[in-house]
Amino acid sequence: MFDSVPTPSNPDEWSACFLAHDTPVSMVAGQIVAVNLRVQNVGSRTWQQGGSNPVHVGYKWFNTTGQPQMDMETRRTALPSDIAQNQETALGAILIAPKTPGTYTLRWDLVAEGMTWFADAGNPPLVVPVFVTAVPRDVTGWRVESSINPAEVALALDGDPGTFWDSGTPQAAEQWFRLNLSESRLIDGIQFLSPGKGFPAGYVLRVSANGTAWLEIARVPANNHHDVMAVFAPQQLQYAQIDLLTPPPSSDAGVRTWMISQILVHPATQWVANASHNSTVAGHAIDNRADTAWSSRTPQTPGMWFQIDLGCIETVSGIMLIPPADEAPVAFRITTWNAGARRWQVAYEKKDNHAPVDAVFAATQTQFINLQLLAPCPLPWAIQHVRVIREVDNWLGS
Repeated sequence: MFDSVPTPSNPDEWSACFLAHDTPVSMVAGQIVAVNLRVQNVGSRTWQQGGSNPVHVGYKWFNTTGQPQMDMETRRTALPSDIAQNQETALGAILIAPKTPGTYTLRWDLVAEGMTWFADAGNPPLVVPVFVTAVPRDVTGWRVESSINPAEVALALDGDPGTFWDSGTPQAAEQWFRLNLSESRLIDGIQFLSPGKGFPAGYVLRVSANGTAWLEIARVPANNHHDVMAVFAPQQLQYAQIDLLTPPPSSDAGVRTWMISQILVHPATQWVANASHNSTVAGHAIDNRADTAWSSRTPQTPGMWFQIDLGCIETVSGIMLIPPADEAPVAFRITTWNAGARRWQVAYEKKDNHAPVDAVFAATQTQFINLQLLAPCPLPWAIQHVRVIREVDNWLGS
C-alpha cells in the first residue's frame, strides 16, 4: 500500500467532518465489509479524486494498549469525485478486521497521498470501538446509524450498559436512530434501552426486511417515560428504526436529550395460523400489518375456530385479538394444548363479549392456542392483530 507521509504546515488545509457511518461493532477476524460513510470537506483545499496527491478514505486499528495493530491489511477507498470546500460525499469504504481476535479501537480517517493523514494535520478521526472474534457471534455485523451525533452511535452496541449514545441536542421531530442487523432475521421482540433517562418523548418504531418497505410496530405519540420495547408476532426484519414525533414538554424537568445504552432483539420461531373458515388468509392476523386482516366472511356460528401454532412450546399466559372493526366474537372459549398431558385444556371462556378479546389466564406450557366460538352472531369474526402474552427470554445483544 502507500508509504507514510509528512505532516503539512497548515492544519486548516485538510479538515473533514464525518456526518454518518454504519461501522459494525462486532466483526470476525480477517472479515471484509463495506461501511457506508458520509463526510464533509470543512478544510480550505479541494479533495482531488486523482492526480499526484489524491485523497482517499482509510483507517487504522489500535489495540487495548493504544498501539497500532500490525496483523491487519490496510485498504484505501477512492472518492467518487473531487470534493470542494463545504461539499459532502457518501461512499462505501472497504474495512478489513485484524487477524487476531480482541477489543480494538478503529479510527476512520482521510489521507492526501504523498502529503498527510488528516489526523496528523490536526483533524480528529472518527473513532469506533470494535470487537473482533474468532468465530461469528449473534451480534456480528450489527450496525447503527442516526440523524444526529453519528460519531457516538457505536456506544449503543458496545456491550457496556454504563456507556451510551447521547443525541447531544434536544429531542425534535424527525430525528431518527436505526439498527441494521446486516441480514434479515426472524424476530419477535426488540428493545432500545436508555440509561434510566433520555427516553424518547414520542416515537414510532418501524421495521423492515429490505430497507425499502417499512412496517409500524409500535407508536407512543407523547409523554413517554419508558424504554422502547415491543413484542410482536414473528417478523422477518433486518432494520429497526425509531422516529421521534415530539420533544418532551417544556414542563418536563428531566433530561431533554435522547439516549440509548443497549439494543436487544429476540429471535423467533415461525408462527402458523389456521381457521375453520377462510383459512387461506388466516396468516393476515399474524403479519403485523395494519392493512390486512383475517375474516370468517360469514356470520359467527358455534364451533367456528381460529388456531395459532407458535412453532415451539412456550410459557403463555394470555392473548389479545384486535379486530379491524366491530367484528369481535360474542362468545368464545380459549383452549391450549398441554404437551405433557397430550390433551387440550380450557384456559379462558367468555359468553357475553362486546369488545376485542383480551384474555389473561394461568401460565401454561403450550405450542397451540385455539379459540372456538360458542354462540351465533350475524356479524363475521375478524382479526387484524394477534398479541400473545408469553415469557420472552434469551434476548440477543452485545
